[in-house]
Amino acid sequence: MNKKQKKLISIFLIGTAVLSMLAGCGKKAENEPEQIRVMTPGNYLPIIIADKKGFFKEAFGENVNVEVTAADSGSAIMETMTSGGVEFAALGDMPVVQAKANGLDVKVISSLFRSTSGYQLIAAKDSGIKNISDIRGKRVAVMSGSTNHKLLLKYLGAEHLTEDDIDIVSLKNKDQLAAFVGNTVDAAVTQVPMSTAIEAETGAYEVADAEGYDDVLTVIVGDDAYMKDHPEHARQFLQAVLAATDWIKDNEEEAFSVVAEEMGDTSENIALYYNTRTFEYELDAGVSDALDDTISYLYEQGTIKNRPDVADLTDATYLDAVRKEQP
Repeated sequence: MNKKQKKLISIFLIGTAVLSMLAGCGKKAENEPEQIRVMTPGNYLPIIIADKKGFFKEAFGENVNVEVTAADSGSAIMETMTSGGVEFAALGDMPVVQAKANGLDVKVISSLFRSTSGYQLIAAKDSGIKNISDIRGKRVAVMSGSTNHKLLLKYLGAEHLTEDDIDIVSLKNKDQLAAFVGNTVDAAVTQVPMSTAIEAETGAYEVADAEGYDDVLTVIVGDDAYMKDHPEHARQFLQAVLAATDWIKDNEEEAFSVVAEEMGDTSENIALYYNTRTFEYELDAGVSDALDDTISYLYEQGTIKNRPDVADLTDATYLDAVRKEQP
């Protein structure tokens, strides 16, 4: 064998080894657990408890690893799902409707909680705001594209006002306290426990909650294509969340402590959050009506150009399956 032949064989063997390595990089190790990615705003107790107290592990077994990530907003969650970065999520219904209207293949598979008292319009101490109508011309903080934003629109509509009648300051909930301290806003549409913290530190006060304006709905969603390929995972996810919810009812003090540690908050604030929400898992007429209300409102506001059908937005298959498994 001459030098040229040896060189060709050497190049071939190196090339084969490189291709083999590249092929191996694309394969999951035989015993490597499958990854399921979940996103949720930080205070959603059943999701955190399902993660921290082992309910996901119990439902999915050792061959599936559930990774829970906190997000600043529902819009950020839907953006991540659009890019294929998350399989399941819990969030307010408004970003879900917007994402569906924009073509995301997402399905609501259950409600998570409903609330009216947990969401409020609060006003700065010296703002002079006594009624909702008094926010005309005022600087109002709200997280854009959120459930709170929808509530703000509801408040305005009830007083025959529009967003043009106020100065909207787009702020995430976590940044609103600093805005009140710095006197850069006159009011905010926000939620417990942020509203409670703002009131305690700055002398702000509640003008109205959501009662009579909006029954705030938070939902559990999944990537539809993924769930069709893995229906058992959708069932197991709901099974874990329902089990965590039952555990919380019997172990409130420990649950609040676990979530507080995870969030870097106090147990008192977590308790306030929990006690101003009704955690329930349904896809009944009430949930459908709430979703349809959000769809109608966003469409009438011009926020969405396409009007999703509630029947195409929801899928009760997985929740029904979990209910049948319960004793």
